[in-house]
Amino acid sequence: MNTTYYITNKNNQLLELLNTIDYCLTDARLEEADSIIKLKEELLANDGIHITPEQINKIISLLLSFVPITVREVG
Repeated sequence: MNTTYYITNKNNQLLELLNTIDYCLTDARLEEADSIIKLKEELLANDGIHITPEQINKIISLLLSFVPITVREVG
């Protein structure tokens, strides 16, 4: 059985994620920017549908970069 992963556009979740990715690009180092751009292009190409587990991991890592260091150290 194949599982399809997707990001719903309910409450503009996909749009919010794409905006967050754009924001991350403003602070990204050059070596990070290529993988972030690739992730955004993949999400746009599939309209947030058929996301691979690897892409989900990249999204989570990207979102975790917003967590302040003091919060990360507590856990």
